Amino acid sequence: MTKQPLDLQAVREQLAAKQGQPVWRSLEQLANTEAFQDVMAREFPRHASEMRDPATRRNFLKLMGASLAMAGLTGCGLRQPQQKILPYVRLPEEVIPGNPLYFASAHTFQGYAQGVLVESHDGRPTKIEGNADHPASLGKSDIFMQAAILQ
Repeated sequence: MTKQPLDLQAVREQLAAKQGQPVWRSLEQLANTEAFQDVMAREFPRHASEMRDPATRRNFLKLMGASLAMAGLTGCGLRQPQQKILPYVRLPEEVIPGNPLYFASAHTFQGYAQGVLVESHDGRPTKIEGNADHPASLGKSDIFMQAAILQ
């Protein structure tokens, strides 16, 4: 296929006749010759996105979405270790249901102990604060002390 030279005078006339902002990628596209149309038809065939290929992008995304959902559900089905939870036979004197119990303890970090005050509800610690009477913490807490509630 031989490439014919563009008629620049015809292209100039087309540009003068157009209104608005002209947008094109090349002079060939602007000239809109038959050779350019043939190249475009070969590079981008009509209905190429609607081919009946089973491995389309849409089917791939459907499959990946379903597999991610199933993978997320597998984490929910893990069985927890069985524990027997028994109520108090005799309620300790210091435990009043609904009221927190405070006690002083120590939190070790990098070999040093820091004094803490621990708030607990029904025997489970719920909040840790620095002990104001301890010389290492002086009532302050840091992120490691706050995270120690999970231990």
